[in-house]
Amino acid sequence: MDRHAIFLSGPIGTGKTTLGRGLAARLSGGFIDGDDFSDPAKPWYCSILQTSRSIVHHASMRLQGAGVVVVAYPLSCMNWIYFRRHFADIGVTPVFVSLHASYAAITDDRRGRAFSTAEHDRIKAMIAEGYGNRSFSDLVIDTGKADFQATLASLEQSVRSLMASSGPANP
Repeated sequence: MDRHAIFLSGPIGTGKTTLGRGLAARLSGGFIDGDDFSDPAKPWYCSILQTSRSIVHHASMRLQGAGVVVVAYPLSCMNWIYFRRHFADIGVTPVFVSLHASYAAITDDRRGRAFSTAEHDRIKAMIAEGYGNRSFSDLVIDTGKADFQATLASLEQSVRSLMASSGPANP
């Protein structure tokens, strides 16, 4: 059985967690919120290796019961290199999806999420740093153009297509 780790990356508020849970359910797979493994007492850049190791460990455990795990976590190029290598080593094909939306779409009150001042600042920085459109992404989805159900359906269809066209990981 081919096993896949689907990474949803993007700025705060683009729907990584909500879409990730929905996608995992539709694919009958597991779900991991990468932020659950970060050390809140440290800045993200101080705990990134520990977080990445925990994501690989927990994903490999979830993949024992299902062929797919969806991971919601904003990725840098270093994360991409790390995950690509470590998942290939255990025979898992990673798929990298960037989620993006404009600042106005992310912070729109109709989306039902309130952000702190620090989160507003981080959203702007993450958009400027290109988190929503990484060059290493296999797929880019604009989460600000359609409602949740339509976005989830489009994401599912695109991910299923990518999974079908990708072969097993090469350890």
